[in-house]
Amino acid sequence: MSNRSHRLVSLAALTGAATALIFAALTICLPPLTPSVEPPTPRALPGRDLDAIDREGVLWVAIERDELDYELRRGRAEGLAFDMALAFATRLGVELRVVTPPSPAAALARLARGEVDLVATSDSGPRPVLARVQWTIAFEIAQPVVIGRHAAEIRRIEDLAGRRITVRRHSALEAQAFKWREQLDGRLEIERATADIGAGELALGAATGRWALVVMDESRARLEQAVYKPLQISRPLPPSLPVRWAIHPDASALETEVDQWLDDARRGGFLARMRQRYLENPLRLKAWRRPVFRDGGPSLSPYDSLFRREADRIGFDWRLLAALSFAESGYDRWEISSQGAMGLLQIMPRVARTYGADDPFDPEQNVAAGASLLSWLYGLFDNVPSPDRLAFTLAAYNMGYGHLQDARALAAMNGLDPDRWEGHVETVLPLLEDPAVADRLPHGRARGRTTRRYVAHVMAIFHRFTAAAESTTGLSASTH
Repeated sequence: MSNRSHRLVSLAALTGAATALIFAALTICLPPLTPSVEPPTPRALPGRDLDAIDREGVLWVAIERDELDYELRRGRAEGLAFDMALAFATRLGVELRVVTPPSPAAALARLARGEVDLVATSDSGPRPVLARVQWTIAFEIAQPVVIGRHAAEIRRIEDLAGRRITVRRHSALEAQAFKWREQLDGRLEIERATADIGAGELALGAATGRWALVVMDESRARLEQAVYKPLQISRPLPPSLPVRWAIHPDASALETEVDQWLDDARRGGFLARMRQRYLENPLRLKAWRRPVFRDGGPSLSPYDSLFRREADRIGFDWRLLAALSFAESGYDRWEISSQGAMGLLQIMPRVARTYGADDPFDPEQNVAAGASLLSWLYGLFDNVPSPDRLAFTLAAYNMGYGHLQDARALAAMNGLDPDRWEGHVETVLPLLEDPAVADRLPHGRARGRTTRRYVAHVMAIFHRFTAAAESTTGLSASTH
């Protein structure tokens, strides 16, 4: 290692039919976000070992395109498997070039053909029997589980009897699922999802009820559960599976070097830091998946048609529902607040029951219930002139009608106008947090400062949406 020259570590990911021409001209070639075809064969040197890698100055690594393992963010590659592969290439003093096959099985096939030097992953990976390869030491242990809306019912393998599970084709988890079926004397139905479907899509399918139970590594399952709140996770179902990389069987020196590096990375805390950054950081994954905020224009969110339909039903400007949803959930249909509010418009369970939203995470049911509540509240303030009426409606939506009525009474007691928002009712809202005041009110304490900021926030977003529309069309928007 000490006599190797230290070369600049860079990234070249091969995708698309024109890659060969591009690679001939460029040192670094970044892939598009959604490669549609497999990259061409970079070379055919089966069993290339460490000396050839050092001589060429390039380490070829196959990493499946996945939000966790490898993705482009603002033109920069990142991910758990990518960061690990980059760290290993840096240790070798060579350049990293990444190939992104559509599935783990395709990655192993490329390795067997000598198109890449190793396959990097952060999960239990593909079925070991798919290709002639050798495996590194296990740097992590994966615990298989099933996820779904009612997966907490599964506490042991016997609880799977008579059920249907979905598992990714050609994965190590698939091999595990077949062993469970043998253990249950065939009393388990297995649906094999396509090999190119990712963990995120599988988790989404489990959350929406498309699949009753999906097999997944526990660490990834807990990450997805933090994003898709209705998901439940079973108890770990034995046996555990090794997390490891794959190397060509003829590359014995490379295998030894990788094993040593993985052991050093584990002992030195590098793997723990990577795990914390990716596997134990649901906020990162939520931010990646959150829809982009669009400041006006013809399209504001993925749910515009739904907002338009429900707004037409209640006689409101649809952009108000869009602004409300963005403020409440960031257009995240799976959001659950610390108070138990759910979905796009953050409706409480009692509101869901009142307006017939059997599944509050279903966008159509959630928005219909939230819009009905908003319309009902608006009708309670028919004696309040606009635009104060809308501010009162939003305040009641956030803190409850009773608390807002307490605030209006306080405003009147302090010589303010109970029918005006700015400079009047909104100024007394902080008093609802004072026990000396709030405990004497009919509805008790409330987070008045939070509601005041909430109303200003929703109104600001709504005005930005409508102002952008007016500048585009020349038409003015309604105030509700």
